[in-house]
Amino acid sequence: MPREKRDEAERVKIYIDTCILQGAISRRNEEDTVFMNRVEEKEWKVYTSIHTLMELLDIAKDRSFLMKSVIGKWVDVSTFLQERKTKNLNRNDLDEITEELNNFFINHNFIEFMNINEGVWSDVKEIAENSNLHSSDALHLALAWMWGCHVLVTHDTFLVKEGNELLKEAGQYDTLRICDVDKVEDTLKEVFANKPETATRSKIMQYGRKKMNTR
Repeated sequence: MPREKRDEAERVKIYIDTCILQGAISRRNEEDTVFMNRVEEKEWKVYTSIHTLMELLDIAKDRSFLMKSVIGKWVDVSTFLQERKTKNLNRNDLDEITEELNNFFINHNFIEFMNINEGVWSDVKEIAENSNLHSSDALHLALAWMWGCHVLVTHDTFLVKEGNELLKEAGQYDTLRICDVDKVEDTLKEVFANKPETATRSKIMQYGRKKMNTR
């Protein structure tokens, strides 16, 4: 690998939201598949979390239950929505879901899973208290922040808008930004162009917490 590319790969850190991985796993969003291939080619450090895996499992179970109920048994949509919390998937259904997810992450073994430790929950609570973000999105943002990621990638337009506003108010927009897949490379250029050379992530976080508490 050329020195320039190696240096870039070693410094770039990206957190991938659930919706991006779901698009790639289902192969229903070519943009997500292309993005995942691009990330692997660039050899960036890519992170997600165990929480993401739990969300992917929930989505896959809903999809399997939908196929069996609405399509297989001609159950109407309203009934499906009522019964989705009491699914009756069998062992084979669950094994197929697990195998599909396992195969995806084996084939994309450059994705690292973040542990959710005790320290991150105070940041999740603070983000949730100081924004309109859903608790799940607050967790994704807190993890991206904690692990020193430069970009959180998502299709969620509200997370992009609300999360970036929060980061700006917290004085952290030059270290972490949220964007969609088509804006990742341009966003990374902006982050590294504006990133303070002398400030550390921990000091910026302390400053951010102080500002968020006055919101």
